[in-house]
Amino acid sequence: MRTTRLYSIVIVLAGCFLIGACSRQPQSIGPKFTGRLLLLTGSSVDGADLVELTAAPTGSTYHLSVLTKGVFEAVPSPDRTRLLYATKDEILLRDLRTGDVKPLVKGENYCLAWSPDGNHFSYKQKSGVKEKAPISEAGAPTKLYVSDLNGKSKLIWEDPFAAYGTVSPLGQSSVGERAAGSSGCAQWIAPDRLIFDRFLGAFPKQKKGGEVLKPNTTTVAILSDSVKFVDTDRKWSIESICQVGSAALLRPHDQDSPILAAKSLDQLKTLNPSEACSGCRFAGFAANSCVPFFIEDSRGNSVDLFSLNPTNWQKQRGAHVTQTFSAAAKMLINSSAKLMIVGDAPASLLLIDTESGETVSFFPKTGPATGKGGLLSPVPVVWIEN
Repeated sequence: MRTTRLYSIVIVLAGCFLIGACSRQPQSIGPKFTGRLLLLTGSSVDGADLVELTAAPTGSTYHLSVLTKGVFEAVPSPDRTRLLYATKDEILLRDLRTGDVKPLVKGENYCLAWSPDGNHFSYKQKSGVKEKAPISEAGAPTKLYVSDLNGKSKLIWEDPFAAYGTVSPLGQSSVGERAAGSSGCAQWIAPDRLIFDRFLGAFPKQKKGGEVLKPNTTTVAILSDSVKFVDTDRKWSIESICQVGSAALLRPHDQDSPILAAKSLDQLKTLNPSEACSGCRFAGFAANSCVPFFIEDSRGNSVDLFSLNPTNWQKQRGAHVTQTFSAAAKMLINSSAKLMIVGDAPASLLLIDTESGETVSFFPKTGPATGKGGLLSPVPVVWIEN
């Protein structure tokens, strides 16, 4: 009798356990970070810290190490194996596989950009910049250069009407970035072609090398022994260009929206891009692809995240993210286009699943940039995946 009763109790308890297990909702563990993340952190006018973040073996904590200090700008190569970065005194090249660092160009430089083949880079330099010069101060001409990876540079264009006013990724106006000039930064559209703005004030009749210069134009520089300039009759604001393809996002210079998409910027005079999205903002291209992601504000405390098919520019199924981001937030999307890292002020670094919208904070507790509580104004630079 006692044995029968004991069996009955065991059966009842087992049934309750199974029913409870079946009725319990599965707990989501959220997206998981792997690989290495290099980012800038800090808001010092003397430059930020370049920091490497790696996942600890447990997967819930992270190792942080400071690689160098005093960095104003950092740009990864298209294949994510090298990093160009600018300090107050020079441009340096860091091999992300070995850690070797090579100085390339002396001076206070900015607007770093890689050629698509990773063999050259462009940068801007302003001569005669006074240390701690006020933002409102007019400056000397800005020069656009192209250099190889041994630091051998070639002058492409000199802007005689440079002006101050750009802001660094860290929210600070550094001396170098105040000197970015009226022409903005150049971008590469091919291994031998740069696109940038040429501003000549009210002097359209100036001549340089026999050409009559227009007062304000978007220009393609064709690089060879002698540089050839091709201007467009319509001025475009370039939003971004895919480093591993030819896709480009841009806007008419006099409009805030919509964002337009073009497969190529070679023929600016006949360019007829299609509309990518209106009332949204560009988040970034997925690594090693030209899949563009966009953010649309939803209900004040959330956003909608979606991508476009780069073949036909059709909108793909998106995700709803219960999080908002400032206009200065910097985003990186991984090569599978399934995960996104977002760095935002004051100390927010998030990992987001682009399909489900699930969000995980790298540092759940906010605090000073000690490596334990958070990072101050984190700007993700490059994600080196496993």
